[in-house]
Amino acid sequence: MSLRSRLNLIIAIICCVSLVIGSVLAIINAKESVIDEVSSSLSLVHKLLGDTASEAQLKSIQNIRHLQVSTVESPVNGNTLKYSVEGVPDLFVQFVRPNMQTFSLSIDVSGQQKRLNIVADPSDEIIEAWREVKLFLSLLLLLTAMIFMGVFIVIGRALKPVDVILTAFTNIEAGDYSKRLEVFELPEFAQISQGLNHMSDKLANAQVDNARLSKKALNASEYERKFLARELHDEMGQSLTAIKALTVLSKKQQPPEQSNLDKVLTICDHLFSVVRNRMRKLTPPLLHEFGLLVALEELVEQWGGGANIVLDVDPVIDNLLADNAIHYYRIIQESLTNILKYARADNVRLSLKRVNNEEHVTVQLTIIDDGVGFDVSKVVWGSGFAGIKERVSSLGGSLSIESTLGAGSQIHINVPIEAAHES
Repeated sequence: MSLRSRLNLIIAIICCVSLVIGSVLAIINAKESVIDEVSSSLSLVHKLLGDTASEAQLKSIQNIRHLQVSTVESPVNGNTLKYSVEGVPDLFVQFVRPNMQTFSLSIDVSGQQKRLNIVADPSDEIIEAWREVKLFLSLLLLLTAMIFMGVFIVIGRALKPVDVILTAFTNIEAGDYSKRLEVFELPEFAQISQGLNHMSDKLANAQVDNARLSKKALNASEYERKFLARELHDEMGQSLTAIKALTVLSKKQQPPEQSNLDKVLTICDHLFSVVRNRMRKLTPPLLHEFGLLVALEELVEQWGGGANIVLDVDPVIDNLLADNAIHYYRIIQESLTNILKYARADNVRLSLKRVNNEEHVTVQLTIIDDGVGFDVSKVVWGSGFAGIKERVSSLGGSLSIESTLGAGSQIHINVPIEAAHES
C-alpha cells in the first residue's frame, strides 16, 4: 500500500471514530436533556399540588408539558403509559426515554376516595431531542466529510512530488543522470530535490570521469603494447640479429676472433640492461622480494630530482599492507614525479605510519615538500593526480591536499586497514 493510501486510510478511520464518538455523546446528552425536562415538570407539579389536590387543581395542570394524568389506581410500570413518538427511531426512543416508575407522582383527590398517578410524558421532549440529535449528526457528518475531503486533497497535493522523486530515482537507476528536479514548495521536498540534483550531478561527473579514465587506461595499455613492441623490435630484435651475425661470422673464422666475442658480450650486457629497465617500469622487483621499505629506498636512491628526501616508514607497514603495497608504491612514485616536475622543492619528507584509532587501525601516508606551492582551488589536475585519487578511492581511504603559494604543499592519505583488505 502506498504512503498516500495509508495516510488516507488513517484519516478515514480517525473521521469514522470521531463520528461514532460524537454520535454517542449526542445521544447521551439527549437522554440527560429528556430526564432534566421531565424531572422539572414533575417537580413543578409536586410544588403546586403537594400530596392532595382538588378537581380544579387537577384541571389546571393539564396545560403543563410533559405530563399525563393516569386514571390507573395501581402503581405505574413500564407498560402502563402509552405515548406517541412518531418519526423517531425505536432504538433512539428505547435509549433516551426515562423510567416511568421513577418519574411519576401519586396524589389523593380531595373529597374522593381514590388516588391518581401523574406520570411524566417525555414524548415531546424525545421528539425535540431527536430533531436536535439528527441536526447535530447531520452537521457532524457533513463536517467529517468536508474534513476528509480537504485532507484527501491536501495530502494528494502535498505528496504529488513523491511520484516525481520516484521517477527521478528510476531514471538514475537506469543510468540517466541528465534530468533535474524542480524546487518544490515544501521545504522537506525542496531539500530532497536539491540533494537528488546534487547526487545526479556527482554521478554524471563520476560517469564522465570513469569514461575518461577508462579511455586513458585503454590508451595507456595500447601505448604500453606499442612501446614494448617497439622495444622488442628496436633493441632486442636488432641485438639478437647482430649476435646471430657475429656468431655465424665467428664460426667461419678459424680460430674465432676475440673482438667478435667481445661484441657479443657487450650486446648481451645491453640486452640485460634493457630487460631489467623494462621489468622495473612494469613492476618494481624489490617490492615483491624485500617489501615496500626496500623498494622505496631504491626509488629514492634512483630519483634524480636533486632534492633531499627523508623517508620515515614504520617497520610494521609491510605486514599491514600485504598485496596493497603496490598501490602505495605507485602513489608515492607519482607524487615524487609531480614534485620533480612542478614543485622545485629542496626538501621532501615522506612518512608512512600505522595509527591506532579508537575504532580501527589506519595507515597514514604524508608527503611534505618545501616547493613553490600552488592554489588547490584553481589547479587543473592531470591524469597523474587522477590516478592517485583512484588508487586511494579503491583502497577505501581519504585524500586531502594542502598547499600555499611559496610555502610548499602537503598530501595526506588515510586508509583504514579493514577497508584496504576488503578492497
